[in-house]
Amino acid sequence: MHKICGLFVLGGLAGCSMGPDYHEMAPATPNHWQAKPAANLKQANLGDLKIWWKNFGDTQLDHLMDKALAGNLDIKIALARVDQARAERRGARAELFPTVAAKAGAQRNENPFPGLAPGIKYNMFELGFDALWEVDLFGRLQRRLEAASAELDAAGEQYRQALVTLTSDLARSYIEYRSLQNQLRITRSNLESQQRTLALTEKLFNEGVNARHDVVRARAQAETTASQLPTLEANLVATLRQLEVLVGQKPGSLATTLKTPGTVPAAPGREVLTSPAETLRHRPDLRAAERQLAAATAMQGAAVAELFPKISLSAFLGLRNTDIESLFKSAAFSYGTVGNLVQPLLNFGRIQAGIDLANAKQKEAYLAYEKAVLEALQETETALTRYLQEEIRRQALARAVADQQESVRLSQLRYQEGVISFLDVLDAQRTLYVAEIDLARSQAATATNLIAVYKALGGGADAAH
Repeated sequence: MHKICGLFVLGGLAGCSMGPDYHEMAPATPNHWQAKPAANLKQANLGDLKIWWKNFGDTQLDHLMDKALAGNLDIKIALARVDQARAERRGARAELFPTVAAKAGAQRNENPFPGLAPGIKYNMFELGFDALWEVDLFGRLQRRLEAASAELDAAGEQYRQALVTLTSDLARSYIEYRSLQNQLRITRSNLESQQRTLALTEKLFNEGVNARHDVVRARAQAETTASQLPTLEANLVATLRQLEVLVGQKPGSLATTLKTPGTVPAAPGREVLTSPAETLRHRPDLRAAERQLAAATAMQGAAVAELFPKISLSAFLGLRNTDIESLFKSAAFSYGTVGNLVQPLLNFGRIQAGIDLANAKQKEAYLAYEKAVLEALQETETALTRYLQEEIRRQALARAVADQQESVRLSQLRYQEGVISFLDVLDAQRTLYVAEIDLARSQAATATNLIAVYKALGGGADAAH
């Protein structure tokens, strides 16, 4: 609704803002998550989410997180954008107040009354202060200030979202790094075992006990396992480089710190959930989208205000004289005030186009907010489901590895007793290796999926506070 008002009250101007007034959005949310939480998952509070990585109990992760919060360049960029938005708001606020400038000038003028004294020319020297004030009767400047304030709020929320992204990316990369170290350990251990088996097989073949086919199969299995090492080592280095970028340091800076292999940290995830409504209120990306909608709504009013007159007051206070030598005498003191009213008449649709543009941007901001709400719910549901299901898979793989280790032990005994062939031993070893690698990857995936849950809930948004 467009408001039009303008009153002179006790000699002062009282105005009002044009366009719609913004009301904070309150999106409809489900009462509970569709994913069925496990019995050990309890309601978390915002304090639990602030430094959620502490739940992993890994001092190296804590150390890296401290370095990242202090040195990450994305965080510094986000802070610079907050400073930009703060400066823009100061500029918008300053437009509400008069501007004062020092003025000094000299003019050569014709006689303003040529009929009385034709051909007379004179000089005019002046020194003083000019003041100009646009009276914001229809709220154009006030709406711009509201928009700038909302953009500043949005920049602050985008900074908090950068913290959410940083903490989750760093924890995920650290989990991946430890997982790759674990996979390398498993692969090298299995390779050593397979090489010992190959050596034994070659010895028995030379003694005429085994067939050459057993030697070929044992060598092929060992070479296949060895071929996994270069890929794992390359991925390990790539992950290390990513960690160094996240903490804001040059390549090689963390090589010594993380050289010693460590276990994949696991968090119990007991207190991780918040309600859907609380999640949406806490997520900084949604709050940023809501603030951008508020800014776009304010700019609608600023666009509408362009239809109405612009009223300005100007004043001069200083010295004026036709003789520069007499400029500083008391008789040269001068002052004056001028009021101007400018009403747009013929602009060929420019103002209406501006209104249409502001309306379209407001609609885009509204739809972007609605989309962000749906994506937030979808992200949380997906992360929670993946975490719960991967935890079930991890437990099953842990049991499978224990059984497969026993199977390898028994197969070796039975082979020595001549009950089974050597191929059965190789199959048991290969199956154990696959199961151990799957378990290592599942352990990392479980932790990574839990990190995704923390991220979806807005965890880490207040980490720097």
